[in-house]
Amino acid sequence: MKKKLLLILLIAAFNSMAQDFTGTWSGLLISNGQDVEKADVIYLTIEKSGEQLTGLSRIELLNDVEFAVKSIEGQQSGSKLTLTEKLVRRSSNSRKSPICKLNYELEYNDSTAYLIGEFKSSDCRNIQGEVLFFRSNHLVNLEKEPSSTHMWKHRFLKLYAKGYPAPEVMKIEQLNFKFQPIFFDHDKSEIKTEFFDYLNRMARVLDGIHDLRVEITGHTDAVGTDQYNIGLSERRAKAIRDYFKKQGIEAEKLEIDFKGKRQPVDTNKTKEGKQRNRRVDFRFI
Repeated sequence: MKKKLLLILLIAAFNSMAQDFTGTWSGLLISNGQDVEKADVIYLTIEKSGEQLTGLSRIELLNDVEFAVKSIEGQQSGSKLTLTEKLVRRSSNSRKSPICKLNYELEYNDSTAYLIGEFKSSDCRNIQGEVLFFRSNHLVNLEKEPSSTHMWKHRFLKLYAKGYPAPEVMKIEQLNFKFQPIFFDHDKSEIKTEFFDYLNRMARVLDGIHDLRVEITGHTDAVGTDQYNIGLSERRAKAIRDYFKKQGIEAEKLEIDFKGKRQPVDTNKTKEGKQRNRRVDFRFI
C-alpha cells in the first residue's frame, strides 16, 4: 500500500513538473504544405511572473542565416499554453527575415513530453501551420550568428517519425534502465529468443540518445583452453553487436570486449554456475 501511494505521489509530482513551461525549448515550425525536412527552427525561452508568461522566441530559416528574435507573452491553462509574439528585438537585414509575428496554441503531452500545436500570423497573410517543441538547454541568442547549427534537426525528425518521446523522456529511460546479462548455451554464440525483448528495449535507449554508447563484453565458462574461450567470448559479443546493428543502431555506438573465462561471476564447479558464466554483460559509456 505504501509503495502504491509513493508511486501515485511520484506520478503527480512528475505531472506537476511537466506542466511548468518555464525554461528553454527547441522546436520546428512546419508551414502548411511544407516538407517537414524544410521546417524552420525555433527556440523559446519562457519565464513566469505571477500568471503571466514572458520570454523570447528566435526563428531561424533553413540556411541558418536569416533569423528574427521576438519578445513573447502568454497564458497557461493546465496543460495548454497560448503564446503571442510581440516586438521584434533583432533580425537579419533581409527581406527573407522571418519577422511576421506569430500566435501559438499549444498543448503539452504528459507521456511524450512534447509541446505540440498550431501557429498563425497576426500580421502576415497565409502564414500558419504546425509547431512542435521539446525541452532543451539551448538559450535564445540575440546575436546575428546562430549559437548552434541545425544538425540536430535531421536526427530529431528521424526519432520523432519512429514514435520516440522527447529527449528528456529518453534520458529518464536511460537512467532507469536495468542491465542484465545475456546467457548462452554451452559452446554457442547464438542469441536465445527469450532475450530479444530485453535487447530491443536497450536498442531503443541507444537509438534515442545521440551521444550514448554501449560496451558489450563476452564471457565463457572454464571448459576449454584459454585461446578457444577468448574466441568464443568474442563471437558472443559480436553476435550482440550484430543484433543491434540489425535494429538500426550505428556501429560507432557499439564497442565490444571479450574476456574468455578470466572473469567468472560464479563457480565453474556446478552446472548452474557455468551457465551464469556463459554470458554477455553491458554498460553504457
